[in-house]
Amino acid sequence: MSFLANEALQTRFVKALNANADFRTQTQWFDGSVLLEVDADRLWLKVYRGKVIDHATAVPPFGYTFKFAGTEAAWKQLLSGKRRWADLTYPGKRDFSDDPDLKRVGELEVSIRTEGNLLEAGRMTEAMFQLAYTLQAAAKQR
Repeated sequence: MSFLANEALQTRFVKALNANADFRTQTQWFDGSVLLEVDADRLWLKVYRGKVIDHATAVPPFGYTFKFAGTEAAWKQLLSGKRRWADLTYPGKRDFSDDPDLKRVGELEVSIRTEGNLLEAGRMTEAMFQLAYTLQAAAKQR
């Protein structure tokens, strides 16, 4: 199980998202759901008019609008602050600690993939930055 399976973290995260004024502003006209996938663990978030109104650890029969999926190692880079959300989700190599000779410059890789309705995901870009950094803050609380 990954960090995402922790129920206390899920509760803190949802509560923090609903308290985040920037997230509320950016999602005020969004009616959809976002799925976070860390290895085999999932957290489905139903967002309506600026609030997370429901969440679950399984995807409901009607699915999700878009999702972010990656390994726990990738997500932990976000949570630790080692990598930024844009570094993990936008194509391109920005971390060359594993490639000191820069042989992999120009590779188009992502550590956390975006899948589903990419138009809606793109429209919700700023909200997803807020979501990522709210998750990071919630994970630091114990």
